[in-house]
Amino acid sequence: MSAQKDKSSTVKNVIAIVAFALLLLVGIWSAVQVIMFVPRLFSDTGVATQRDAGNEVELGDRDIVARLSKETVQSGEPVTIEWAHSGTSDGVLSFSYACKEGFYFQIDGRTVACNAPYNILATDSSLEVVPLSAKASVEAPLAITYTNPQGESVRDTQTLTVNNFSIAKDTIDEANEDTVAAPGPIEPVQPSTATTVTNEPVATVTPRPVVRTVRIPRTSNPYGTSDLATEMVAIGDINRFGEFEAKGVVRLYARGAAKFKVTNLGDKQSGSWYFLANLPTQGGYPFTSQIQPSLMPGASAEIFMTFDQLVPGIYPFTVHVDPFNQIQELSELNNTTGLNITVLNY
Repeated sequence: MSAQKDKSSTVKNVIAIVAFALLLLVGIWSAVQVIMFVPRLFSDTGVATQRDAGNEVELGDRDIVARLSKETVQSGEPVTIEWAHSGTSDGVLSFSYACKEGFYFQIDGRTVACNAPYNILATDSSLEVVPLSAKASVEAPLAITYTNPQGESVRDTQTLTVNNFSIAKDTIDEANEDTVAAPGPIEPVQPSTATTVTNEPVATVTPRPVVRTVRIPRTSNPYGTSDLATEMVAIGDINRFGEFEAKGVVRLYARGAAKFKVTNLGDKQSGSWYFLANLPTQGGYPFTSQIQPSLMPGASAEIFMTFDQLVPGIYPFTVHVDPFNQIQELSELNNTTGLNITVLNY
C-alpha cells in the first residue's frame, strides 16, 4: 500500500514539474513577442505618419493631413499631393477640386472633372496632378477625402496658386501698345425673345423633364467660333408644395433637383448639341440628353432636372456639355460643372 502511494506521489511530482516548465516557456515566448512588437508600435509604419521618398507627413492629433509639394506653380507644371490619415486600407480615398472658369486638373494625361471625386487607392499616400489654366492667375482649392467602411468621411483642403505667365505677358503687351485701332461700326442689337422647350429624358425614367429658356440677343457670324460654357445655378429638391427648394442636404426619399445654365459665349451659333449628367442616384449611371437646339451668340439655356432613387452619402451632380468635342469652340475648359449634394439616410 505504501509503495503504491510513493509511486502515485512521484507521478504527480513529474506532472507538476512538466507543467511548470511549459508555463515558463510560454512566458518567455510572450515576453519575446512583446519586445519585438514595441519598437514597431512607434515606428514610421503606423498611421501617425506616412513616408514617401524620405518625406514625412505628420498627422499629429488630426484624422487626415494633406500637403502640396509647391503652393505656387506655373500652368502645366506637375504638383505632388501627399497625405496621411488615421483610417485603414478598407476605406476609400478621393481627390477633388472646386470648379473655376478656365481651369482644370489632369492626372496621367486625362482631364479630371471639377466638383467630382477622383478615387485613389486607399494604400496610396501621394498623387501627382497637373494644373492647367486659361487665366493669368487662379486660386484653386483642392481636397483629399478619406471615407471609412461605415460611410464616415474626413477631409483636408489646400489651395494651389496657378499662374499663366504667357497670358499675363500678352495682357501687359496689349496695354503698352502705342496705336489704338479705330472703333468699327456698331451693329444694332436685336430685341431679346424668350422661348420655352420641354423634352423628356431618354436614358431612364429617373430624371424628370428638362425645361430650358433660350434668349437670342444678336446674330451669328458665319466666320466666327462658338463657345459653350456651363455653370451650376442651384441644387436641392422638390418640396411638399411641388416647388424647387435650393439646399445642399436632402432626405433619402426626396425628389432631387438641379438647375444649370449653358451659354454661348462665342460669336457664332453653336449648332445642335447635347450633354451628359452624372446623377447622385442608384447605379450612378450617366444621363444622356436629347439633341438640344442651337444657341445663338449670347443666348443662354437654363436646364432644370429632377431625379429620384437617391443614395445615402455625399455625391456629385456633374454636367458635361459637348462631351466628345464635336463642336469647334474657343475653349473646351468651360464645358463641365457640378455641385455636391448630401443625402441623409432617412
